[in-house]
Amino acid sequence: MAQTYSSREDIKKDPLQEWTRISLEWIAANRQTFFSIAGTVAVVVIIFAFMVANFHNLRKQAWEKYSSGQNWVYANKPANAIGLFNEVLENYSHTPAATYALLSKGNVLYSQKNYPEAIDSFKKCLERNPPKIILPFVLTALGSAQEDSGDYASAIATYKKVISDFPDHYLSPKMYESLARAYELSLNPDAAKEVYEKIITMFPGTYWSEKARQRYHQISPEPFQNMPAEKPE
Repeated sequence: MAQTYSSREDIKKDPLQEWTRISLEWIAANRQTFFSIAGTVAVVVIIFAFMVANFHNLRKQAWEKYSSGQNWVYANKPANAIGLFNEVLENYSHTPAATYALLSKGNVLYSQKNYPEAIDSFKKCLERNPPKIILPFVLTALGSAQEDSGDYASAIATYKKVISDFPDHYLSPKMYESLARAYELSLNPDAAKEVYEKIITMFPGTYWSEKARQRYHQISPEPFQNMPAEKPE
């Protein structure tokens, strides 16, 4: 005789319904604990929502300050521009606008030939891991400030980094030229000629190639023996 089963054993339990039933039973037995937990969660959610809204507002204010600073740059009012960039750095340091403020501040200081402070601003910008889209511009600006301050070894290292990390960037030929010039200024004409040769080979028929060819012939064979190099125009 075949074995029979009760209809209750034949019914498959719904996992969601079973979980709901258990949860309701637990809540019924632990009402005070449940409402305490629920209240805490509600407070956390409210605080998080407030923080998100507040951070969004701070970001907006930071970008407005930064844009105003840029407007002063275009108006040729560097002191006003630096004042606003500093305000972004002081009051909105955790926003993306602060990274751009460091770059713009460094550019203003560089235009004023304040190379030490410009270098400091560019380095602080790099410490913030700037977006890749502006990174080559930060490095290029840093290299120029290092070169113009007479720190040719650091400028050479910076220019090499730009070339290595961004070989296909449109600034690449300019960085090769800057690297060659820094070698000349550091009294290393052989290294400079090697870089000029690369420019001629890599960018044939361009302004950079023609300029490199002219420079190559000017420093060949031994232009620097007993006198410091004159910075090329």
